Amino acid sequence: MKKSITFLGLVFLLINYQNSYSQVAKTPLLEEFTSSTCGPCAANNPTFDAMCDAHAGNFVCVKYQMNWPGSGDIYYNSDGSIRRNAYAVTGIPELAVNGTVQATQPAGYISSDLTADQNLTTNLIIDAQFTLDDSMLTVFGELHSQQDYTGTIRRYIAIVERHTYDNASSNGETEFSYVEQKMLPNGAGAYTTGLINGAEIPFTQTINLNSIANIEDKNNLMFAVWVQSSTTKEVLQSTWATFPSGIQEPTVTASGIVKLFPNPSSGQATIDYQLQDNSYVSMKIINAVGQIVGEKNIGNIAYGLHQETINTVNLTEGIYFIDLQIGDNHYRQPLMVQ
Repeated sequence: MKKSITFLGLVFLLINYQNSYSQVAKTPLLEEFTSSTCGPCAANNPTFDAMCDAHAGNFVCVKYQMNWPGSGDIYYNSDGSIRRNAYAVTGIPELAVNGTVQATQPAGYISSDLTADQNLTTNLIIDAQFTLDDSMLTVFGELHSQQDYTGTIRRYIAIVERHTYDNASSNGETEFSYVEQKMLPNGAGAYTTGLINGAEIPFTQTINLNSIANIEDKNNLMFAVWVQSSTTKEVLQSTWATFPSGIQEPTVTASGIVKLFPNPSSGQATIDYQLQDNSYVSMKIINAVGQIVGEKNIGNIAYGLHQETINTVNLTEGIYFIDLQIGDNHYRQPLMVQ
């Protein structure tokens, strides 16, 4: 009898272990519909942005600039219009969280709401990475499902500029955040099948950033990836794409960053960089809201390959940018700290 009870207990523990293993934290997706010509937007955004800044790295945010009221935002694009129609948005500002349009305006979504949404779980993992070769962007990865999903499921990718300043504002705003510049392949996303328990579904999208009209700074881009049910509108999971980890061989002879690894990092990262000529070098660590959280003047360095160590122990989890200045030029790579 004791052996039977023990066996049944082990089975129970294994079942619960498997169930707990399949559950992962859901990263909240915040989608705001706004415009630089919208007065209420200007009243809401400072409060909403301050809340976002206080929790940088713990959510995914995409803001769609609309073509109204009046002449609308010059950064409006058809992808934002598709997303607006998907949620039946008829007035701005409007905020959708994990696919649910909020009853209050964006300023009414506060830190406690975000904390509650961060405690949600899901059975879907998104492994998303990106490479940027000159102006050719590739976002790729895999969807790892640990349950059977039914209905119409779509995968979305949004190219997001962390800060923009040239929106030709008429509502008093001079800086805009998380601005959607393009979606891949478009705002309708990509129809995804086979999302069943144990499935690993690869994806990849490529675009020349020079084809996107309104990007102000290619070094200021972030790439959001999420999976959503078109049937229920529920966002199953979201994430920011990260730069691939691992050592990469030098492929260029010009000055710049050769590799940044490991990425993600949980204690220490290493940056390898190359100088074409003798140059003065300095390095900054910049958080997701543009604040400098670390810097080092490396000094005058001879041409060739060099390496620096980056201590990430005291950095909170989230996305950072390593800004390496070589002479008068800046080279930037994203770094995910875990």
